Amino acid sequence: MKAWLLENPYDDEGRQAVVFADTRNEAKAQADDFNIDCEWIYLRATRYKNYDDKENLTMKELYFLLWKEGWWFEYGSDRIPLCDDEDITDTTFEDWWNRTYGNAEVIK
Repeated sequence: MKAWLLENPYDDEGRQAVVFADTRNEAKAQADDFNIDCEWIYLRATRYKNYDDKENLTMKELYFLLWKEGWWFEYGSDRIPLCDDEDITDTTFEDWWNRTYGNAEVIK
């Protein structure tokens, strides 16, 4: 399945999501699932081809790959350090995930 980067380019918070859908409109229809709130005409869905056919990854696996790519994640006031910071290892992600979501593989 095709991967799409979903975002509101006018959102100061920088909220983005990788979603999986066959068409741009199907991707845009998932905006509410990720708290991306804006008018339909401003919502942007662009192809994110390096994640095509990864729809079967767990949310944890997807977030880990995105984190390794330079994405940052935040839950409340708990923000995971950027992957390229000094002394950051894969364990940093594991610790943050477990603090934030426990043993869950999927976030609801």
